[in-house]
Parts: sequence; structure tokens; C-alpha cells
Amino acid sequence: MTTDSSRSWRAQRRELKYLVDETLARRIRAGALPFVEPDPFAARCPGFVYPVASLYLDGSDLPLYRETIEGLRARFKLRVRSYSDDPDGRWFFEIKRRQDGLVEKTRAALPRGQAQRLLELAAADDLPEDPVRRRAVEQFVTLAEQTAARPRTIVRYDREAYVGRFDDEVRVTFDRMLRAAVTDEPVVTTERADFVPVESRRVVVEMKFNHRMPNWMDTLIHRFELRRQSFSKYGRSIEALVAQGATRHA
Repeated sequence: MTTDSSRSWRAQRRELKYLVDETLARRIRAGALPFVEPDPFAARCPGFVYPVASLYLDGSDLPLYRETIEGLRARFKLRVRSYSDDPDGRWFFEIKRRQDGLVEKTRAALPRGQAQRLLELAAADDLPEDPVRRRAVEQFVTLAEQTAARPRTIVRYDREAYVGRFDDEVRVTFDRMLRAAVTDEPVVTTERADFVPVESRRVVVEMKFNHRMPNWMDTLIHRFELRRQSFSKYGRSIEALVAQGATRHA
């Protein structure tokens, strides 16, 4: 799936996360390059790197965050994602569900203005005409209403992204310079003066596949003795914001 696609989609996959230093991240990339290539969106960006900004919605006492840190086997997150501050760009409404290690993500792209009106709850009936996108956004709005979720936190990082040469459902990503800010505004932006660092020294490496892990990926994991870690960008961001006194939530 291309990052800037206007299509809606729903996918189930496995996600393996590793927190490594920059030297090891580069070695992993070198080992993966015979099997992957820059994803279509990253290929147009310097260094195959683009910004990611995710606005997370949650209840007043952050129940979705608490489900994550408590490791509930069935849980979900609500976020709206953007890859630029282009006023004519799109925002992506995403529901990310996790069930026993399997990740399912539902995603729909909307023009920025329409997306912001929906987030403001000023135009709950301003839904896409396309039935697939409409259904995805309706699910997002329903879950937000059920959990009284509103914008709470915006998370920002730089992503270097690759897709499988022989299987475009395989992805390897390297996320750097993770930072976050508290917000109650229905705005997704890559630039804010109040971003605080969450993880600036290490790289979050994610290996993603839909069915069976590719042999080359298994080989890399064993060659570099990678140890899988539970790492929630949203969860770590909340912890960093609490530690720095930016939010009262604990």
C-alpha cells in the first residue's frame, strides 16, 4: 500500500519491533536491501525519509493508552495521520486493532478540510461518498463516540520506509527522532514548537508481513541477534510527556 494512496483499505498483519542504535539500524538496512526497495512515497523523498504526524484520540482518563500499557490482548487505537502540512493534502483516519499479536488496520483518506470538520464534530454527516471510505470513517466515528475520545496527543517522527521487491505486503521501516506534544486541537501537523523528545538516540525498526515471515527476514533477525520488544509510540509518548510535566495523566 502506498503512503499517499487515496484508497481505503483494511489489512491484517504481523508487526515485529526492535529498538536499536544507529549503527545496527544501518547494518539491518544493508542486509535487507537485496529484498526490499523504497516504497513509492519514500522514493520521492530525500534519503527515502518522510515525516509522519499522528494525532491520537483518547478518553479523558486515557483508557486506550491504559489498555496498551496493561497489554490487553484485544485493544485498539484511534489516530489521524498526515505526512505533510500541505493545505491541499489528505489526512488518514486509522483504527489500529490488536488481537493476540495480530494487527488489523482500517484506514481511509480524506481531504484535509473535510477531515478537520469531522474531528471537530461539526459535520458528523460530512462523510465520504465512496462506500468503502464511508464505512471506514463511520467505524472510526462510532468508536470515538463510544469511548468519548477526543484529540489528546500528537506524535511526530521521521520514517525511512521500504517495501518487498517480491511481495509488496512486506515492509521494513526505520523510525527516528520520535517526539510528542499534548494537544486538544483537531489538527495534524508535522511542525510544533512544543514537541518534546521521546526517543532521539535509538531507531525503532519494524518488520511487517501479512502471512509467513520471509526467510530473509528470519535470517536477519538471527544474524543480528535481534530481540523483539513491545514498543508503543503512543504509550512511550504519554510517559515522556508525564515525565516532563507536559500532561497530568499518569
